[in-house]
Amino acid sequence: MRLFKLKAYSILFITVSLLILWSCSSDSSDDGSGGNTLSNLVVTIDIVGANTANPNGDGSGVVNVSATATNAVNYGFKFGSGAEVQNTSGTIQHIFTDEGTNTHILTVKAYSSSGESISEVESFSVYVEEDTTVIVPSNLVVTATIEGADTNNPYGDGSGVVNFNAQATDAVSYGYIIDGGNEVQSVDGTYQFTFNSVEGIDNHEVTVVAYSSTNNTIDTSETLAVSYYVGDPPVWADEFFQDGAPNSENWTYDLGAGGWGNNEEQTYTDNSTNVKVEDGRLKIIAKANGSSYTSSRLKSIGLFEFKYGRVDVRAKLPSSQGTWPAIWMMGANFPSVGWPRCGEIDIMEQTGWDKSKVLGTCHWFNTSDSSHASYGLETNVTNASSEFHVYSLEWDASSIRIFVDDVQYFVMNSSSSAIPSSPFQDDFFMILNVAMGGTLGGTIDPSFTEDSMEIDYVRLYQ
Repeated sequence: MRLFKLKAYSILFITVSLLILWSCSSDSSDDGSGGNTLSNLVVTIDIVGANTANPNGDGSGVVNVSATATNAVNYGFKFGSGAEVQNTSGTIQHIFTDEGTNTHILTVKAYSSSGESISEVESFSVYVEEDTTVIVPSNLVVTATIEGADTNNPYGDGSGVVNFNAQATDAVSYGYIIDGGNEVQSVDGTYQFTFNSVEGIDNHEVTVVAYSSTNNTIDTSETLAVSYYVGDPPVWADEFFQDGAPNSENWTYDLGAGGWGNNEEQTYTDNSTNVKVEDGRLKIIAKANGSSYTSSRLKSIGLFEFKYGRVDVRAKLPSSQGTWPAIWMMGANFPSVGWPRCGEIDIMEQTGWDKSKVLGTCHWFNTSDSSHASYGLETNVTNASSEFHVYSLEWDASSIRIFVDDVQYFVMNSSSSAIPSSPFQDDFFMILNVAMGGTLGGTIDPSFTEDSMEIDYVRLYQ
């Protein structure tokens, strides 16, 4: 729950209402066919205190407006050059504060469920006394309750639904502005919104305005992280939505040099020059440092380990000759049994000499001759360095399947009957890295300075 403050204020007006009613003309392109045609917009304007002696009101500046229309589901009210305020009730109260008698323009729109609209524009005069009391709201508090949020799912259950409640001293209504969109009014301070514009976990800007009876305001803003997924949410994910270092609850690092068993030329670091989260992406950056190179290698060992499921990783790969990006997994028992006995699943590797292909490979220990065994296939991805693609693994007790953008190109029988002492029935952990040179990196471009692998998300479904 998030706090931003509130108390309701009410004022009794003893008024004689001047009713201005009219029918409206349509500004939509509706041809009038069908049973759900938007029509018959009727607007009532009640200037508080208006009578024969005071046709422009009692000086309070208060105007109550109501609108009805056949087949309307939403209404918009725009006073003068101000922003349109929408609601579903068709009623709104506005308080004019310019002293004296002034003429005002009101535009009212009625909207249908299909987005069509009809509107009417009218002018009227309102009198405001010079000594109109100014009431300014205070103590605004906003509570945001994300649907399904708990200790294990702090950003919600993936529905994207958030319930807001605002309260402020001397406030008579509230306005909600989500991610810079149109303001939506609420009389009692409650409001429900579904964040569904971006799949995953994303930050959203929420501004709440409290209005007094004299139309004075205070407001508060907050950044709110909410999860939204189409269908069932993943059981684990890193959406890389918070700028800075990668989440230390999900990732640790391999550090140092030494070739890493493949004659690689880079030194791995955890410095921000080599790894960072920025603009909703994890960026693993390989850099030239004189005659040597630095990069980064993230792993989830001891933090997140799993057996079976579907892994989706959306990534864009480096384009430079000599870079060797990889999205892969090793058995969680690697520290005790070593490689290749622990097993390895390469969801995506790309060589340093052919940036139009990616490889999927499995590695294990062949007990029949006590040697390293592997099986791999490749597929064409001609724009892997300029566009994001989803690299996926489906893994169960009997098979391993690898995909690019949901197109399968690799399958292997991984059961114990097919592979004696198969390591593929135990927990594995994730690894993300960019190597330089070595077995699959090959010759590094002499003019190389910097390149990166960008990852939008890592998701596990089970």
